Amino acid sequence: MPSNRRNYYRILHVQPDAPMEVIRACYRTLMSTLRHHPDLGGDHETAAVINEAYATLSDDAKRAAYDAARTARLKRGAPRVDRRTRTSQDAAAETPLAASAPAAASYDGPRCSFCRHPAPARVARNTRCTSCRAPLAPLVRSQASSARADRRGMPRVSKTDWALVHLGPRGEGFDVRLRDLSLDGISFFSGIELPLGLRVRVVGSSLDVVAEVVSSRKAGNVFTVHAHLLTAQFARAGAFVRAVA
Repeated sequence: MPSNRRNYYRILHVQPDAPMEVIRACYRTLMSTLRHHPDLGGDHETAAVINEAYATLSDDAKRAAYDAARTARLKRGAPRVDRRTRTSQDAAAETPLAASAPAAASYDGPRCSFCRHPAPARVARNTRCTSCRAPLAPLVRSQASSARADRRGMPRVSKTDWALVHLGPRGEGFDVRLRDLSLDGISFFSGIELPLGLRVRVVGSSLDVVAEVVSSRKAGNVFTVHAHLLTAQFARAGAFVRAVA
């Protein structure tokens, strides 16, 4: 298989261990709903790259060969980060970076829940990933506090609030209307269906969270999406969000 430094998983906005069902659903979302297909007004070059990624990851033999080459490449050294993919909002963020994160090569420690970049063993409440700027603080319910106290520590989410959902580290995201935020997860109204198991980043005026989609149901002209919270940073510190080793 020829050497290819493209990250097919990032192109399709899926995790390296994503099952075929998630890969297929993300591919269809990119090509149809998000209108990357040339017949829908998309760019031919972008569509060609998406098709190339799907052709490889949807074939067991090609995917195995690609994974082997990718693993070997990572062992030789950490891949370069394309700074052009960072948004101006990310670049201007003032919260601390995870400066102590180790190199990616041969690394089996903690990783960013969104982009899988290596993360430090200990993080503060406002520590972010050095690669994608997603929050790294995991959500841990404190046994000493009640559910009511934890709820008071969370920002209130109105059904008129809007946020951006990012399907992967690249791209500017798309608008969604927030529905609810709880200790268990977040829900929002989306114009597109999101595949189960997909990890997304939801950025609003009072929150920045990484969550895994557990439900996406048709509701009229939109989809009601529910996602389980993995990591989060709120405008106000919640009682249930803390740094862990």
